[in-house]
Amino acid sequence: MDLQLPTGPAWEFLLLFVVVVAAPRLVERFGVPGIVGLLLGGFLIGPHGLDLIAATQATVPELGQLGLLYLMFLAGLELDLAQLRAYRRSALAFGVLTFGAPMSLGVSAGLLLGWPLPATLLLGSLLASHTLVTYELVRDRGLGADPAVATAVGATVLTDTLALVVLAAVSGAQQGSGSGFTIALQLVVGMAVVVGATLLALPWAVRGVFRRLGSNQPTRYVLLIAAFLAAAVLAETFGIEGIVGAFFAGLALNRLVPNGGRLMARVEFFGSALFVPVFIVSIGFILDPTVLVQPSTLTLAGVLIVACLGGKAVAAWAARLLGFSGPQSGVLFALTTPQAAATLAATTVGLQLGLFQTAVVNAVLVLILVSLIVSPLAVRLTAPRLPRAVAPTPLGARVLVALPAGIPPAHVRALLRLAQRVARVDGGTVEPVLVRREGEPSPGDAELAAMRELVSGAGVDSDTAVVVDRSLAHGTVHAAAARHSSLVVVPDVEQPWTGGWAEAVAAVAPAPVAFVRGSGRARRAVLHDDESAPAATRALAAELARRFGGGQVRIAGRSGAAAEDVERDEDGSAPDPGAVVVRPVADWEAPGPTASTAGDSGALLVTVPPTAAGSGATQQTSRRHGT
Repeated sequence: MDLQLPTGPAWEFLLLFVVVVAAPRLVERFGVPGIVGLLLGGFLIGPHGLDLIAATQATVPELGQLGLLYLMFLAGLELDLAQLRAYRRSALAFGVLTFGAPMSLGVSAGLLLGWPLPATLLLGSLLASHTLVTYELVRDRGLGADPAVATAVGATVLTDTLALVVLAAVSGAQQGSGSGFTIALQLVVGMAVVVGATLLALPWAVRGVFRRLGSNQPTRYVLLIAAFLAAAVLAETFGIEGIVGAFFAGLALNRLVPNGGRLMARVEFFGSALFVPVFIVSIGFILDPTVLVQPSTLTLAGVLIVACLGGKAVAAWAARLLGFSGPQSGVLFALTTPQAAATLAATTVGLQLGLFQTAVVNAVLVLILVSLIVSPLAVRLTAPRLPRAVAPTPLGARVLVALPAGIPPAHVRALLRLAQRVARVDGGTVEPVLVRREGEPSPGDAELAAMRELVSGAGVDSDTAVVVDRSLAHGTVHAAAARHSSLVVVPDVEQPWTGGWAEAVAAVAPAPVAFVRGSGRARRAVLHDDESAPAATRALAAELARRFGGGQVRIAGRSGAAAEDVERDEDGSAPDPGAVVVRPVADWEAPGPTASTAGDSGALLVTVPPTAAGSGATQQTSRRHGT
């Protein structure tokens, strides 16, 4: 028998995937973060360990580079932009603090060590960034709604962006040729092109392709990969590191890929299962114990730990000036201390540019290990001192669209468009549900396929579910309760079931309810206020009008020329073409205007009914949005 030692891609990928599966779980049994297991596993199979994968092999490092781009794309995709918007002042102020303090200490340390300015700046930027590794721990303790937690999440957008801007400047200066003015000009033009192309052109292009692809989910996923690779290539064209383009591509597509959608589930699945672990394992190849135990490496690691953790501690303490309490400052420190994604990315780039030696990489890995140990301890010490806070559910977090049988496609598209306008503000999801009574024919495969194609064509990233219950009202209410819906959107077309069904849904639904009549494509919003309606109902109507109109809302009262310009009840005509009229209703005796053909003129009418359940929810909504 001619037996040979295993070699080749199959053997290398087998080793790689065994490490990805086994290493994190082994170290987590001892309370060590899984990322440490991946690093150690990469060292074990790499050239400095058992040498099962030689240093000359390029498959794993190249796949690791793809994982690096994927990691930065995922970082931009997962950032909660709604948190940044809601707490923008404190997030921006604390973001400057938690970036500036470690950056200053890191630059000072680099200058004291005699490093060149580019390496010093890159060192400071990688110490200033952070990864929200401990966010899940804090949220599980019921602190997700605390202003300090929301501020730290919002500040992450600023710190990671600034760190990547510094990285872009350093890499551009190192790789560029010519005078300093030429290099600076190329960098400025390059950043402007990358930011403009990703934040403006990329969402428009991807949204259009999504609508044409319909329900083809695998192609949608591959399109996202192509999108961030294109952004990376564009950045590299101007001498900027590709991870900068990948990160901005993630930010640009943040709204198109909601966190609760099917597409985001696929992005996170492949990221956590394959691309990101492979990148971390490839970093483990660089880990060299002979370098790690050297006094110079350990001394450098100590300097980095003091600069990073000390800078984050100074920023957290200075947050007291922003009105945060002592325990809140501790939580800010716990959230902004972990070093992982951006730190590894900048370190890898520094090594590739020749700015960092192997000793620096090993010292940074020690820093990452220490930060991943210190931050959970800080959570355990400070979190119990803060009161638990129930996070209010944003209005657009989970918008349920109930679709009874017989709804025309044009009306379905109108419902989905309005639901998307509500959900987009909060980065939420739209969940269409086909509601059927017991005894009614269940939707066949052809009907389901057509509805799913219609939903995907509207750009909604959710599967279409079917609910069968005793009545349409029961089905809608139970579906909303099971999905923890934040808003229920129901069609209010002329059908035999509208009256009693609509009132029953509004009376007991666990979330605010809006009834929509018409099928036009609304271009502007008009709030037809009714002072006799409950205050909570009017607040919800005002918030919906603001979202439907993109912030531009015209208000019309019950009387006067403005009212006549919005709704002409006397002659039974429909609202103006292109208008979405939102009106709170005082009672069920007159749930809407006398015009029964609102959709014929291209108008939409949204009726917000007063209910006990809806009033409570809308009161919370009005406080949350300041309406």
